[in-house]
Amino acid sequence: MQLLALTMIMATSSCSNPSSSSNNPGRTEPFQDLRAQPKPNWQNLDLEKDGVFGTSTEKAYEQLLKDKAATDVVVAVIDSGIDTTQLDLKPVLWTDPSVGSHGRNFIGPETGKEDFIPMLARTAGSHNYGIIKDDYHLHVTRLQIFIDQLKESQQVLNQIAKNIGKEKLSFKDLKQYRPRNDAEENVLSLVLGRMSFYPNFEKLRQAEVDQLIDLGTFHLANGLNNTIASAADTLAVTRSPGGVDANIGMDPLGLVLDPNVAPAHGTFVAAIIAAVRNNDVGIDGVSNHTRILMLKLSNNIREMRNADLALAIRYAVDHGARIINMSFGKRFSFHREVVDEAVKYAMDKDVLIVHSAGNDGMNTDSNDFFPSPKYRDGGVAPAWLTVGASGFRDDTTLPATFSNYGRNSVDVYAPGVEITSIVPHSGLKTWDGTSEAAPVVTGIAALIRSYYPQLTAIQVKNILLQSVVRRKSLDGKCRSGGVVNAYNALKLAATYK
Repeated sequence: MQLLALTMIMATSSCSNPSSSSNNPGRTEPFQDLRAQPKPNWQNLDLEKDGVFGTSTEKAYEQLLKDKAATDVVVAVIDSGIDTTQLDLKPVLWTDPSVGSHGRNFIGPETGKEDFIPMLARTAGSHNYGIIKDDYHLHVTRLQIFIDQLKESQQVLNQIAKNIGKEKLSFKDLKQYRPRNDAEENVLSLVLGRMSFYPNFEKLRQAEVDQLIDLGTFHLANGLNNTIASAADTLAVTRSPGGVDANIGMDPLGLVLDPNVAPAHGTFVAAIIAAVRNNDVGIDGVSNHTRILMLKLSNNIREMRNADLALAIRYAVDHGARIINMSFGKRFSFHREVVDEAVKYAMDKDVLIVHSAGNDGMNTDSNDFFPSPKYRDGGVAPAWLTVGASGFRDDTTLPATFSNYGRNSVDVYAPGVEITSIVPHSGLKTWDGTSEAAPVVTGIAALIRSYYPQLTAIQVKNILLQSVVRRKSLDGKCRSGGVVNAYNALKLAATYK
């Protein structure tokens, strides 16, 4: 038996496969450059000095920020949770002084349908129906594959127990066991890698296999069941019930080689923004004076609901966030008005929103992608940046093929190809996607707001747009025609009054 392979899919902007839907945390595809891969942290390097089309962040630290005073900036990362035990992130987490939490979890008990279901009912017979149906089938297929992989792991563990001759296994039994085939070797390596997170093997198996199978199967039969149970499913603005809690930690990843590990996405994104610099652990984040406020709205089974997104945006604003990173997206929006109102609230409170452009390789000037800075009433969020993904080579391959683009709908490009960052349990991973590009821009924005706190969100946006490194290959693909550059942006920020 061999474990099934599942393409990594992270929240809207991570890694890419243009044929896939973007309502996930990102997607990976094999990188097409046959030459040597860029080294970790290439997004912070300088084109002239280092030969990669980074953002000159290290140059900015060396030449512009040395010995310069700064204040901490709170950045909200609306995503899939975070591994708060990571040494590279633990020191930079925001903490609620009243309860000691580093954020909030908006995923409640399973009740009602995912946003897919009422949207399919609403759009029946229209052009959008096919788009939403494709996204829906992708999500259902991805979850079914995840469940099938878990069941295969379950069978492998049963066989290992049979081979050992024990009904209940201990960690000692598994450490001493010699796998008899590739499937056993793969599952055993996953178990051994996660033993430190559980008191015994039974707890590990329950959390990483049995419970995930039950939750995934139930979600397929209920939350993703393509039937409308009542008019409330289409008319009401529903959110995940059960209140908001402080459990923002990662969910179990599942004992599969390449699962839809949504919990890793938030960790990956947060580290790009603000991982502790120069500590010889993980990677170096872009910003050195940032506190990450984590707002959890999705996991490896559940989708993000618009009503929850609206609440998360408001929570971020009310708790001091000056920038919100949103590395996710969909090609439809259920009860869009609730998100619009939350975004307007953020704009009124001088908060900058940075959003990933998506990984469908499509022109978003003529194709909808949500959430969007364009309100249903015709207005536009003034302090909103949409980010496409760029590569590390200064040639025609600079705009990543998977990245969504648009002369009017995408603002800037940023490094989003072969980006290395941290994930729960397994150290470092390298992914492609606009999910990686958005936090690079967020990190630079945080640098500007920490060293020049008097600047408004709109001023920061304008600085980032005006200081890009322009290239012909980006003409017509984004508003600015270039890649963000931290050195240029900070130099320009110093001239703003």
